[in-house]
Amino acid sequence: MIRIERDPAFWREIACHPAVAPALIGLSPEVVGEFATRPDVLPLAAVHGGFLFVRRDELGFSCELHSLFTPGGWGREVHEAGWQALNALWLLGYQTLTTFEAAVNERSRPPRSFGFIACGPWRETPFGTLRQWVLTREAFAASSEHKGEEDNANRDRRRHRRRQRDRGRREPDRLTQCLKRGF
Repeated sequence: MIRIERDPAFWREIACHPAVAPALIGLSPEVVGEFATRPDVLPLAAVHGGFLFVRRDELGFSCELHSLFTPGGWGREVHEAGWQALNALWLLGYQTLTTFEAAVNERSRPPRSFGFIACGPWRETPFGTLRQWVLTREAFAASSEHKGEEDNANRDRRRHRRRQRDRGRREPDRLTQCLKRGF
């Protein structure tokens, strides 16, 4: 579902959307589009938006998250894409992720079910009233969301094995046939 998307036109189109533009905290859609092309940014896109992960240290331990989704992606798409993006991020070796919640944008709050925690109170900044959130790799792995996905994956594996076993009683698959013949 997610993909690396470095095309500035894609990000400009998302940033120009009337529901997204006010949340850009004064940045122009052109700046957002060019931001996605930087070498220190990992731009992961879904259908109706995506995530911009900015490396915050040279060793690759920490990054900062910025998300942009049009209303078509609010809800299930952003949730599923976020789960996939975070798993990809951890595979790259990152251990901490920070992001900001803007007081003027209720959709900027990261999901607590993923393991995000607020770092402190709201603060006035040049970009408006913000609050910082952090997510560690361990907190994500221990989160209810991650455990739920693992449970779903395990359930799906069990179903698949049952189907394979039942199908095998009727007709062995090609791999089984090859193994029985010794390749």
